[in-house]
Amino acid sequence: MGKHFAGETEKARFETFIDAILAIIITILVLEFRVPENAYSSDDEIRSFIHHMAPAVFSYVISFATIVSLWINHHDLCRLIKTVDIRFVILNFVFILFVSLLPFTTALAGRNHESSYAVALVATNYFLMNISFASIWGYVTRKKIIPEETTTGKGFKGNVTIAIVGSVLLLISIPLAYVSTYISFALFIVVLFLHISKEFFYNVDK
Repeated sequence: MGKHFAGETEKARFETFIDAILAIIITILVLEFRVPENAYSSDDEIRSFIHHMAPAVFSYVISFATIVSLWINHHDLCRLIKTVDIRFVILNFVFILFVSLLPFTTALAGRNHESSYAVALVATNYFLMNISFASIWGYVTRKKIIPEETTTGKGFKGNVTIAIVGSVLLLISIPLAYVSTYISFALFIVVLFLHISKEFFYNVDK
């Protein structure tokens, strides 16, 4: 069965497939915003509508940026490997399983930003995404699918540290949602900045 994924052509085909899925998920995210069918009678009503939508937009921006960061990281991973095997493919589909839930949990938390349960749900979604993606990196490292010298570089070690810290913060954000949903949202932003910053300060090739 693993032979079906042997060769660089199959790897490129798989990478293109994952890219397409992530693009679709990002599109679905923005489709959650709908303009009312009936026109508003005044600017004040439009301002009130936009103000009401602000938490949902904020939640959307966090999820959008998170997916973009994951795509960049996934691109870095695929750049390092020559071929894929069935276990790598399955781990990627587990990752996609959790990413595909993001439009729902993002919209739910955005529209109910003061609901502890809704925010804890999206926090759980983020955590499972992080863990599943980390498991992909863990697998290719353990099986030495990526060059061994890559895993000894400063950039790789920095990425591992950020992944661990980010996962811990997301795990903590789940129960903290029942203390204050704003604390959880703040932790989402911290984790997002951690992942974005590593693209500037760390490189797996270093």
